[in-house]
Parts: sequence; structure tokens; C-alpha cells
Amino acid sequence: MVGDVSAPVVDSGPMVEPVQLLIVGDGPVADALTQLVPVLGWAAAVTSGVATIGPDIAAVVVTSHHEDVDGPTIRAALAAGTGYVGAMGSRRTQARRREWLLANGVTEAALGAVRAPIGLDIGADQPAEIALSILAEIVGWRSGRLGADSGALLSIGDRPGPIHPELAPGEATCPGG
Repeated sequence: MVGDVSAPVVDSGPMVEPVQLLIVGDGPVADALTQLVPVLGWAAAVTSGVATIGPDIAAVVVTSHHEDVDGPTIRAALAAGTGYVGAMGSRRTQARRREWLLANGVTEAALGAVRAPIGLDIGADQPAEIALSILAEIVGWRSGRLGADSGALLSIGDRPGPIHPELAPGEATCPGG
């Protein structure tokens, strides 16, 4: 065995500040998110009800499928100006939420900021894989490589140019040493 994998070394490095993530909902995907978030050096709060969303919350992930929780939470996150708002669920669930949000004061323009169904399309099926796809989408959003103007995310090997285009040559550091 090569080292102890029971205690992950977290080095978010100088590139970005940690994320304060709010997970709204419970179940296996919320549990997996809660386990993976610390590995990224981020902090997470978890609730199964509608939460007050403060300015310190950078991202809201809704795993709840409860009508009295998911719509009001998304509306509150948008009203708070939360940078990343995403919601799990089928297309039918997304349509239900959309109708509720429009009927409850959220504009079409504001709905454009909601990532739903949440996560990158990596073929995720199991809760940990789904959590990974959600966190990868948040990383892509934070780096500016995910959005209407950026096009699809690519494998680093398939993308031309430098690995860290936001840094000058020689400024990038390898977290592994």
C-alpha cells in the first residue's frame, strides 16, 4: 500500500477560496455530497427544510423532491444572489418546480441561472457518482469553464492550450508536489 488513504490531505492551494455549500435535502446523494465536500477543502451545511440563505453561501444544491422545500429554497437562493443554484430531479420534477417558481415570483431570466437537472453528464448512476458529477459541475462553474458562453466542458486531454489558461506560464503549481 502506498500511504494512508484514510486521512485525505486537503490542499486547496492558492488558486481559489473554499466554497460554502448548502445541501438541501436528505438521502444517499446528500450523504455522499457531505462525505466528498471536505476532500475539496470546502464546508457544507445540510438541512432537510427550507433554509435562510446568507451571503456566505456560494452554492446551493437541492436534492429534496418535496414541493414545500425545493421551490421555496430555489427562490430564496436566487433572491439572495447565490452564485450557483442547482437541483436534482427528473425532467418532470424540474417542470413542476419551474411552474411553482414562475407562479411564485421568479422570472424566466432568473430561472436561467438554475442548473437542473444538476451535475455534469458523466454517466453517473450511484449516489457517490452523482455527488461527484454535482461537485465537478460546481468546480467548472467556479473556474468559469461552465456557462452559456463557455461551451461544453472537455477532457483536459481533448482541450487545446494550457492546462490553466487563467494563469501566466510558470504560475501554476501541482498540488501533489
